[in-house]
Amino acid sequence: MRPETVFAGEDFFPHAQPWDVVFDVLWVSHSEFWLVAGDEPGADIVSAIPDGDSVKGNGEAIGIPTLASAGHVAVALSVWEESAPDGNGTLLGTSRIVAPGRELALVAVEGREPGPVLVLPDEGEHRVRVWRRPTRGVGGPECYDVRVWP
Repeated sequence: MRPETVFAGEDFFPHAQPWDVVFDVLWVSHSEFWLVAGDEPGADIVSAIPDGDSVKGNGEAIGIPTLASAGHVAVALSVWEESAPDGNGTLLGTSRIVAPGRELALVAVEGREPGPVLVLPDEGEHRVRVWRRPTRGVGGPECYDVRVWP
């Protein structure tokens, strides 16, 4: 499944544009996936396992809960130069992540082939807010909107 087909024709950012955005489709199990600093697995994801339907962060990883226990999820991961505008859907929460190398990546429980890496304009601590968006079409993957800013 190609990310561009899931998000085709959808206007994620109707009022302002992010500094950069990447799209990805992940296979998740155990009802969760993570946003981690760096482009390789290795962050402490165990202490960032989400509680219920809320994100949970530990500074180097943010656990994001999914509704499905196994299946594909589509994610839009964007970085903003100032406070990110609100997204649509169900707000799952806000957390912080420290990116010493300016890179953020999405990671599933089983690991996977390297996906797109979001390169931040600056290293250091960033705020992250996550929304679960309504699924587009019957049988489509769950959709997530992850916004990052200094």
